[in-house]
Amino acid sequence: MKVFIDTGAFYSIANKKDQWHKKTSNALKHLFNNKAMFYTSNFILSETYTLLRFRMDHPRAVKFIDEYQGSGIKNLRVSQIIEMTAMQIFKQYKDKTFSFVDCTSFALIDTHSFDYAFP
Repeated sequence: MKVFIDTGAFYSIANKKDQWHKKTSNALKHLFNNKAMFYTSNFILSETYTLLRFRMDHPRAVKFIDEYQGSGIKNLRVSQIIEMTAMQIFKQYKDKTFSFVDCTSFALIDTHSFDYAFP
């Protein structure tokens, strides 16, 4: 099973005070125990570092960076083709509130045929 991890899941795991921390932690443990392969993107990591920096503090963001580097989660780079696809998605759905980073994730999820996205 291939699982794409988004910013919200990373933030929830990193912030023990987050309302979703326990459920997110349990779900990730379940997926790990079922041999899921985890992926994310360089855009998601950038967004997560920034979110942790400003909602928590700099030391927590640095700790996340260090923990991520030893996690085994595969980092997919947003290529020019993915970025162009994301631009099309972003332009097409003017009535939606998702970010451009979200659109890059949608493009990666579709391109790599992920089984599950963990928001």
